[in-house]
Amino acid sequence: MTQLSREQFIELGISIPSDSLTEWVTGQLAATKGKESRLQARGMTDAGLATIRDLRASVDKSGKEVGETAALPPQAVALAQRIREEASAYWREAKQMAKAEFGTQPDLLAKFRTGVQTGLLIANLTKELESMVALLREHSAQLSGVGGNEAFIARGESLIARLKEVKAGLDTACGALPASAAQQCHDRGLLYHLTRKLVRVGQLEFAQDPEQGSQFNFTGVRRDRGVSTGARMKKAKAAGR
Repeated sequence: MTQLSREQFIELGISIPSDSLTEWVTGQLAATKGKESRLQARGMTDAGLATIRDLRASVDKSGKEVGETAALPPQAVALAQRIREEASAYWREAKQMAKAEFGTQPDLLAKFRTGVQTGLLIANLTKELESMVALLREHSAQLSGVGGNEAFIARGESLIARLKEVKAGLDTACGALPASAAQQCHDRGLLYHLTRKLVRVGQLEFAQDPEQGSQFNFTGVRRDRGVSTGARMKKAKAAGR
């Protein structure tokens, strides 16, 4: 599993309220009950689950001792969240345009990376949006008919600039955190990162069993529309009834 930098863990941690994070982690750990052997066959060992449990307890304890650190730089965090959600919505719309126009040209459609998700890190979203806007401009003649016109492209370029601005502001805010608060954010980010892997492993192992697979989800922790896999799993469950 790719390891993130300390700064990236802090950015993840400061973006997720402690109570939402620990509640989500508790639910995902509960979903593993009785499924440990199957999860272990996919690499999710008892030691890995124990690490998540211990880290959850540590985050819960530090949250009570240090307080909710996400409230320390409220303007930077709130602004970054708002711009990230706006940019994510734009990116999803652009991918839908590409699917509509190039749905019968798989080699070309693949360039638009329509199946990619970036998670919560702003730098990853910025990189994908830069690539998308370049493709929109390159294929503007075909895409203008489905909405990928000059005005849409210009909005994407503006959002890229705003993402870079809020990322700089968020980095400054994170860098100014007291050592104890920065460590708390780091641990929260690490806890999210490890539990995210658990969710993906659970969904992989129980892909053919929607009833059990739906228990592994991002419900309550990811606020972006279209990001949580929980909704898709629930639809599959309903269809199987």
